[in-house]
Amino acid sequence: MRMNGIIAGGMAVCLAGLAPVAAKAERYTASTWFAPTHLLSHFPYMEWQEAVEKATDGAISFEIYNGGTLLPPKATMSGVADGVAQVGIVYPGYQPAELPLNNVLIDASFVSDNHYAAAFAYTEMIMTDPTVYAEWSENGVVVGPGFATAIYNFVCASPVYSLEQAKGKKFRTAGAAQVDWVESIGGIAVSVPFSDVYTGMQRGSLDCALVDPTTLTVGPKLAEVASDVTQIPVGIIIGASWVYNKSFWRGLPVEQRRTLMEQMKLALARMEIGYEVQGNEGFDGAKAQGVTVAEPEADLANALTKFNATFLGDLPAAAAERFKIDQPDALLQDFIARQEAWKERLAQVDIQDQDAILGLLDEFIFSKIDVDSYGMAD
Repeated sequence: MRMNGIIAGGMAVCLAGLAPVAAKAERYTASTWFAPTHLLSHFPYMEWQEAVEKATDGAISFEIYNGGTLLPPKATMSGVADGVAQVGIVYPGYQPAELPLNNVLIDASFVSDNHYAAAFAYTEMIMTDPTVYAEWSENGVVVGPGFATAIYNFVCASPVYSLEQAKGKKFRTAGAAQVDWVESIGGIAVSVPFSDVYTGMQRGSLDCALVDPTTLTVGPKLAEVASDVTQIPVGIIIGASWVYNKSFWRGLPVEQRRTLMEQMKLALARMEIGYEVQGNEGFDGAKAQGVTVAEPEADLANALTKFNATFLGDLPAAAAERFKIDQPDALLQDFIARQEAWKERLAQVDIQDQDAILGLLDEFIFSKIDVDSYGMAD
C-alpha cells in the first residue's frame, strides 16, 4: 500500500506537469498600506485575489504587498499609474491637488451617518459621474469601487458626553473638519500618528480619539485604555479600494475585466458588512471589558447638529478656495442626495444580508456600467 501511494503520487506529479500553460496564473502586483487582517486589506485584497484567481481558472493572480511595503499611501496612485503595481488602494486626501473634486466629497463625508450609504454613493460618483471619474483618468488610472469606514465616535480615557466634559480635552483628529469640530466645542485638536493613539491615551497625552468602533477590540484594541465611548457621529473615511494601471486594465480581455468587476462588487458588499459586524463587535467587546458606551447629552448632540449645518453651508466656498475649483455646490448636493437615496434603499433590507446588499449594488450601480467600454478610453 505504501508503494502504491508513492506510485500514485508520482503519477499525479507527472500529470500536473502536463497541465496546459493557459491554466497557470499570470502574476500581477497589488499594493495596500494596511495589514493583511485589516478590513481594507482583508476583503478588497486578500479574499478578492483568491476569488479572482479561482474565477479566472488561474488566468489572473495578484501578489499582494501589504503594509505599504511596495508603495506608501501618498505614492500609491502615481505608482500604479507608472506600473509599479497594477492595482492599489487610494485615499484621495493624500492627493488634494490631483483629485480636488474627490477631496470635496471627502470633506462632505464628515456629516455622513451611514457607512453603507457613503460607500455606495461615493462608488456611484467615482464610477459614473463623468467629471469625478475624469479626475482619476487624468492621473493615468482606472478607478474601481470605493469604500467607507464605520462611523467615527469619541473613544476617551474619561467621560466626554457633554460640552462641559469636552472643554479642554485633547482629541486626536484626522482631517480639517474634525479639527474644526473639536475646536468648536472647546477641545484641543492633536495631530499624532494613529499608531501612537494607544500609548497617548495610556500616558495621558491624549484624552480622546476620533476613531471607528472596530479599533476598540481589533488592531490597536483601544478598549484596553478607554473608559468611555460616546456614540456621536463625527465623520467617516472614504476612498477608492481599487485603482488600476490603465495599460493593465485595457490589456485584459473583456471577460477578465467582467470577472474583476463582479469580484469587486462582491468584495465591496463583504467589506461594508464587515465594518458593520466588526463595529458592533467592537461596541460589545468594549462593554464586556467595562467600557461605558452611551449617547451624548443633549447639549453636545445639538452642538454637532448646528456645526454640521454651518459646515455644509460654508463648504462650497471653502472648497472652491482650498482646491482652486469652481463652486462645487451641485457636486455636494448630488453626493448628499445619493446618500439619502441609499439610506432609503438600505432601510428596506437586512444590511447584514450579503445577497440583499449585492442585489442593491447590482440594480443601482453595476448593471448600469458597460464593462466593454469602462476604462477603455480617456
